[in-house]
Amino acid sequence: MTTAATRIRQIADIEDFDLQITKDGNPVDPATNSLPKFDFDRKMKGSATVSQWKSQRFYSTYAGYDCRVFYGDGKEANGNATLSTVRVSYEEE
Repeated sequence: MTTAATRIRQIADIEDFDLQITKDGNPVDPATNSLPKFDFDRKMKGSATVSQWKSQRFYSTYAGYDCRVFYGDGKEANGNATLSTVRVSYEEE
């Protein structure tokens, strides 16, 4: 187990997008909460949606937690957004 900040960085490095981990609707304190390893070493296919990524990767690893996925401009991506659309938004900065 390690800090949420480390896990957020690890996920962002693999998946190529930023996120915020939440619990009961509130942001998880990145300095104090510990989370298990994100056990994936390759990003999910770009045609998958944010909802699919959450259900297949995030929730299976972090049961009891939720997350918000962000576009490069800081706006939250909805569940129907494809991961490729989210990722390309970081290239436009």
